[in-house]
Amino acid sequence: MGIEIPIERGIRAMEVKLTADDFNGLWDASMKWGVDWKTRAERFESGISYHWKYAYWFEMSYGNLVLAREYLKSIGESFEITSDEAGGWVILTDYYKEWA
Repeated sequence: MGIEIPIERGIRAMEVKLTADDFNGLWDASMKWGVDWKTRAERFESGISYHWKYAYWFEMSYGNLVLAREYLKSIGESFEITSDEAGGWVILTDYYKEWA
């Protein structure tokens, strides 16, 4: 069962249905997150949190980042977004779903 996400822009709106598997297809890399990342803090915007469990990188597509963000919002998951000087953006969250 997909989650319906209304996306509004100007006077047009569209509805996108995303599943957990769709979310898994949006990011370029993922790994566990935590205090071990403090040694690389200079890569990220200041003030990021290390209490999250997972990090998802979006290196090539800002559109994928937006879809992933909206998916997490629609299912009530908390998250934080930061840029990474190594390339792209990162979503930090406790959300994890294995591939079906």
